Amino acid sequence: MRLSKFIPFLLGGMLIVGIYGCNSPESDPVTPPATPASDTADDHVDHADHDHGDQATADADSPMAKMMSGLKELSPQDYESAMAQHMCPVSGEMLGTMGAPEKVDVNGKSVWICCDGCKDKLLADPDKYLAKLKK
Repeated sequence: MRLSKFIPFLLGGMLIVGIYGCNSPESDPVTPPATPASDTADDHVDHADHDHGDQATADADSPMAKMMSGLKELSPQDYESAMAQHMCPVSGEMLGTMGAPEKVDVNGKSVWICCDGCKDKLLADPDKYLAKLKK
């Protein structure tokens, strides 16, 4: 008889757990578990075939953040042009990572380079570097 008095409480508890569920992080199939900071670093994963958009801009030391700070110094038209080219054909560096990129006229075409140091190489062998831009 005593057990029959606890059945309504037991059923009520099961109903509450069934409706609201458990708030334990282990049982949440939607939210991925937190990863340690060492796992989120790009030091052991090759991300050459894709980028992470907002993640890259979130880190002030990331190449994307450095690139954006250098490109902000350009006019809106030059900014669009440099973003379209994205990389220095001489050094292979992202434009803007070394400050504002420099625009050089090569055979009637505007070419962006990462720094003044690349200018002489670009002008000495323009066909070689223009071919890199076509790829």
